[in-house]
Amino acid sequence: MALVDFTARVLDTLVREVRWLRRGAILLAGAVVLADILKDKGYSRFAWDGIPAFTAIYAFLGALALIGLYKLIGYGLVYRRPDYYHRGQDERGADGHD
Repeated sequence: MALVDFTARVLDTLVREVRWLRRGAILLAGAVVLADILKDKGYSRFAWDGIPAFTAIYAFLGALALIGLYKLIGYGLVYRRPDYYHRGQDERGADGHD
């Protein structure tokens, strides 16, 4: 139970301090881009590995594409209108039978 309480406190703190969480994420992303720019060119295996910050930008765009795909799937297959289960009850009885 102690782990659950600790996790709840951490999540509650993150929700309250969302500004710091956002700043930390931006700082971390900037550090990744900076590390990608400063890395030794000897680690490059492919032509695009030599482009500064390519992998960071590519990963960011890939994450955005995945989020967009999942939203399309969610709205297309999963999402239902609020009256989805109550449609047609006007023509039928309250118990759903004719």
